[in-house]
Amino acid sequence: MADVVPVMRPATPRVRQQQQKFVKENLKRFSSGKAAGAHYVTEAKRNFNDEKPDSAAYLFGRAWLLDSTNNDIFWGYGLVYGQQKQFDKSLFILYKAHKADKENPRLLTDIATSHLGRFYEASSPDDLLKSRKLLEEAIKLAPDEEDAYYKLAISCYYLQDYPKAWEYLHKSLRQDKAIADKKFISALLAKHRDPEGIYHHRNIQ
Repeated sequence: MADVVPVMRPATPRVRQQQQKFVKENLKRFSSGKAAGAHYVTEAKRNFNDEKPDSAAYLFGRAWLLDSTNNDIFWGYGLVYGQQKQFDKSLFILYKAHKADKENPRLLTDIATSHLGRFYEASSPDDLLKSRKLLEEAIKLAPDEEDAYYKLAISCYYLQDYPKAWEYLHKSLRQDKAIADKKFISALLAKHRDPEGIYHHRNIQ
């Protein structure tokens, strides 16, 4: 765990003292460690959404020092590592988050996304199969989750299940047309015609 949550193992006694000072100061500032940790999680998420992963990771570490039970910290670290393409670390800690929150469709989708990312780098069929299974669980829990449908379409494309890829793609686009990617649609058309007849090579150029 210390490899994915670096603050768990301070590099020097001085760093440990700085951490202890930080905790004391924030316990005075906030009503409890949980409240303080939640504040830093919020700040970390804001930095992550602003595409500042290093700052986000630092702030998730601050949050952990104050409340190591906050599951959003592990989830957040997983997203950061995924963005940095450190997929082994991402999946390790996302699965830890999943143990405490097994029916969260957004978390399931994020784990599947890291499996897809690792597939792009290592071409492991196992990652594709796992991503598909997780995404199928996600849409059972949240039938309107367009991102899960879109990523299912991608998983099915690489698994060469092109009719299913089209089915999931259309379901995602019915939720959010802006999610359409012309390159992906063109690649899918090259493998299999659109069963709904909406897309043709001539109308996606």
